[in-house]
This record gives sequence, C-alpha cells and structure tokens, in this order.
Amino acid sequence: MSYWSLSSVLNNQPMPLSAASTKSSVHIESSACFISSLSQRRCCLSVAEDYCKIRRLRISGVIKYRQGLSHLQVQQGTWEEPDDGSGSEYDDDEEDEQTEDENYGFESDWEEEGITTSAINDIKKEVEQLLEPEERAVLQQNVTPNLRKISTEKWSPLHTLALSTQIRCMDQLLESGVDIDLKNKEGLTALHTAIIGKKEAVISHLLRKGASPHVKDKDGATPLHYAVQVGAKQTVKLLIKYKVDVNVADHEGWTPLHVAIQSRNRDIAKILLVNGADKTRRNKDGKTALDLSLCYGKNFKSYDLGKLLKVVPADSDF
Repeated sequence: MSYWSLSSVLNNQPMPLSAASTKSSVHIESSACFISSLSQRRCCLSVAEDYCKIRRLRISGVIKYRQGLSHLQVQQGTWEEPDDGSGSEYDDDEEDEQTEDENYGFESDWEEEGITTSAINDIKKEVEQLLEPEERAVLQQNVTPNLRKISTEKWSPLHTLALSTQIRCMDQLLESGVDIDLKNKEGLTALHTAIIGKKEAVISHLLRKGASPHVKDKDGATPLHYAVQVGAKQTVKLLIKYKVDVNVADHEGWTPLHVAIQSRNRDIAKILLVNGADKTRRNKDGKTALDLSLCYGKNFKSYDLGKLLKVVPADSDF
C-alpha cells in the first residue's frame, strides 16, 4: 500500500507518485501522525507540490546563475585589448590568400635539401616535357649559370641572393667561379648589400667565405660605414673583429664615427670610440664628430653625445 508521510514532505524525501491516483482513503500505520482522510492526503500533496515548485525555481535560479558565471569566465578568458587594426580578424584570411597567390595554386613536389637522384631525374623529365622546343634549347645551352644573361650592372645575381638570404644558391654561384667581392654599378659588393639589408646570417657567411670587409663603394664608403648607418650594432662589432679600420674615411672625409653621431646612435659611437675611433678627425667641411653633435641644437641628445665624445677615451675598456 502506498502512502504519504507529512514528515517526508517537509524533509524533502522522495515520494511515490502512485499515491496521487488513489481515490480511496489511505490508512498510515507508523509511530508518527497518521493521515486517514482523503482531504488530509490532498492537503499534503498540495504542500508537496508547492515545495517542489519552490525547489525547482531555486535550482533553476542556481543553474542560470552558474551559467552566467561560466559565460562571464569564458568572456574574461578571451578578453583582448582593443587593437589598432594590426590584429584584424581578416589577417589570417589575407595571409592564406597571399600564400595561395604566391604559389599560384602549385606547390613544389620536392625540397632542395635531402632530395634523391631519382627525384631530380623525375623533375627534369617533367620540366622538359612542359617546355617548348625553343625553351628546351635555351636550357640545353645553359648547363651552368650564364651570368652574362642573368645580370646587369645594377642587378647582380650574387647581390640579389645575398639580400634575399638565399645562402645555398649564393654558394652555388661562388662555386661556379663568381667573385665574392663583385661590385655592381654603385660599387657595392654582396657584403655591402647584406649589411644594408641587415642580413646577419649572410654577413657572417660571406665573411667566413672570404669576403673583404675593406672594399669601398664608388663613394668610398666601406661595409663599416653602412653597418653604422643602419644601426647594426652586432655587425659593427663583427667587422671590428675582422680588423677593419675604424677611422677609414669616404670621399667626403666622413669616418664611421661621423656617421654614428649623425645617426645619433650612442651605443655604436661608444663602440667606435673605445676601439680607437679618432674624435678629432674632420671631414671635408671641417666638421668633427662633436661639431655634428652640437649642430643638432640644445637638446638632451646633443648634450649626451657631446659628453660621450668629451669623456670617453679611446683606450677605455668596453
């Protein structure tokens, strides 16, 4: 026999629903109070239903509250500072499109490093089949690099490869007999070009391969002049290790120290000074490095560089 206990209703204990369909009176035998009439049972059921509704409302409120906290935590976890447009949501799409444009829908079937002989033969056969007869004849005539046909006074392949960090291809040209100190029409060598582009890996590689750090361009500027001009502090130190002349002057009498002061680069100026740069040297206009500093006017940088030139002796430890 199913029955309802008032204590179970008030204590939120499980109650069988089969009692709700019972139409007759239910006699309860227990140590607690008995509910013997149908009206009393209905009263208890009403109390139970009201309690359950209240409990459901409370549970629903807790769930919504927790969901609100969870949503807030998610929002806090993904919070980002307002961007300036550089972190646009379209960047990834643009990058993907750029990659596709660069590949033009084609991808290389092999990499230059670690390719097998069979892979080389396969790609050769494939390309020869794609070429027209005239194009195939050009390829057969140029088994090795034909520098006369792929370069001009301005555009030297060695300079281009150095500036684009194509070290392996650059080495292949050098192995084929290209002069590592080859100049273009501006008198720049590959080392000059790599320094202008701040390609530290190429700079180190060229110096190890025997590139001269003393070559001047048509204006008399050395690699050290350009390293100072672009603010390449590590390259300046590297060139000094290769025993370059820190007091070398171009055709206008400018030494690397003049360039360092003109660029207002205190760190490089100090490196030059402690490695023997002559701060009394004058250019063709009669200006010393200190004169160049003071010509910038009465600002902190002028005083700071002026103090450096006055105080730091050439024999100080760096």
